[in-house]
Amino acid sequence: MIITKIERQKRNKTRCSVFVDDLYAFSVSEEVYARFLLHTGQELTPEERKRIEQAEADATVKQVALRFRSFRPRSTKEVTDHLRKKGYDGTQIASAVAFLTENKLLDDAGFARMVCRDRMLLRPIGRQSMKQLLYRKGIDREVVESVLQDTFNGETERALALKEAERKLKRIRTQPPLQQKKRIYEHLLRRGYEPSLAMNITTQLVGS
Repeated sequence: MIITKIERQKRNKTRCSVFVDDLYAFSVSEEVYARFLLHTGQELTPEERKRIEQAEADATVKQVALRFRSFRPRSTKEVTDHLRKKGYDGTQIASAVAFLTENKLLDDAGFARMVCRDRMLLRPIGRQSMKQLLYRKGIDREVVESVLQDTFNGETERALALKEAERKLKRIRTQPPLQQKKRIYEHLLRRGYEPSLAMNITTQLVGS
């Protein structure tokens, strides 16, 4: 098999069409084109062609992962799930994830810190709710605990819970005290605050 022509594609200038024995054979990205030093007159064995096509398949997975990551930061799980839905196998997915990680485009700890920061700016939630949010995004337990330790401390969480409870109380001022207490307590629980903290804040605002 001899490469008889290589031409850049009209619709996608980053890809090249490769012709073998005067017939279209396959297309490659610039990365694979350069990696294998493809050129007219080059002789290809079946094994070489198979390696080129496999390298191109792997490069395609990386590009899909890069495109998915380009819209916003992602967790490793989000990238993995996206590629799995696209039908790629485990080896290809692992290679793409390693590529993104090596190029500092995947960092679960940094991603988790960003999620915490953005959520606390948008609408604060308690430690337990934040923990579940990070777990749903596939963040490792040790990373979650480390990030939460940086995000929350006793005084910070208490101040957030108190502010949330005060907002709730403004909306239910006309209700009887017992009803106020019940609704504030349950609201804080739903927002992810510990029961003891929720009760403490509720008692502080409404009384025992």
